[in-house]
Amino acid sequence: MTKPSQLECFELLEEFANEAAQTLDVEASLDELLGEDFDDIEVMRERRRSPRHPFQTTQMYAEYDGENMPPTARFRHATFHDISSTGISFVLPNKPTHARFILAIGIAPFRFFEAELVHVREMEYEGRMTYQLGCRLVRRITPHKPS
Repeated sequence: MTKPSQLECFELLEEFANEAAQTLDVEASLDELLGEDFDDIEVMRERRRSPRHPFQTTQMYAEYDGENMPPTARFRHATFHDISSTGISFVLPNKPTHARFILAIGIAPFRFFEAELVHVREMEYEGRMTYQLGCRLVRRITPHKPS
């Protein structure tokens, strides 16, 4: 089996977003959505309730105050690392100052998720020290359109 392309990963994540929105259950099994295409990927279990899958792509994030959707200008690019049915990880150049984020995932129109910081790990990435953030997916957010 071959690993899915970046577009296929986006499509799978969109399916996951739709599933989570319909069931209001972020615990929904991503494994069922991924199917057998991931049989050849070594799954790292560690302390997780669900297996992680590679999601190595650039996506966007913004710090979140828990109430107000951040304006577009506050979103920044980050290198994402992996995804599971309950969480996601990404790399930042600086130690985070917030514990909540809004993630803009996929291709426009983006799917927005609230994520809560669970752990931070300092690591070397592309020859420099960075921080890998492990986040729990809290909920999908549907931004309000201006009237």
